[in-house]
Amino acid sequence: MMSGCVDTPSKARTPGARCYAVIARAGGWSISINGACTRPFRSRRAAERIARTLQRQADALADKPGRSVHHV
Repeated sequence: MMSGCVDTPSKARTPGARCYAVIARAGGWSISINGACTRPFRSRRAAERIARTLQRQADALADKPGRSVHHV
């Protein structure tokens, strides 16, 4: 299991689903997704809490039918 990912047994992840992870970096702990990282947090607990929140929000957006993202 990757740090920051919330496993929900009732929801199956689709192939290619995005998952936030907490990784150690110089200066602290960063939140990473698809190779992009945040600035380091001093506290691992804070980084994990924010990663869980971001994952929960991303999962909620993915579950809404008819929702699409328009690129400009």
